Amino acid sequence: MSDEKPSVAGADDYVRLPGLYRRWELDRVIEPGTDFHIEEAGTASDGTPLFAVYRREPNQKEA
Repeated sequence: MSDEKPSVAGADDYVRLPGLYRRWELDRVIEPGTDFHIEEAGTASDGTPLFAVYRREPNQKEA
């Protein structure tokens, strides 16, 4: 795993959450009122797609 920033505007404001997530696990990390960026991050050994999740606090939004 790397700590690379996502390829979106304002990427320096995002912080990567540790780990990789399956699609059905995303509801465990997504919170209302917070910006998220989700990127494909490969596949698990069983072929399930995995995603990296980045979050940005509301007070860090671009003006």
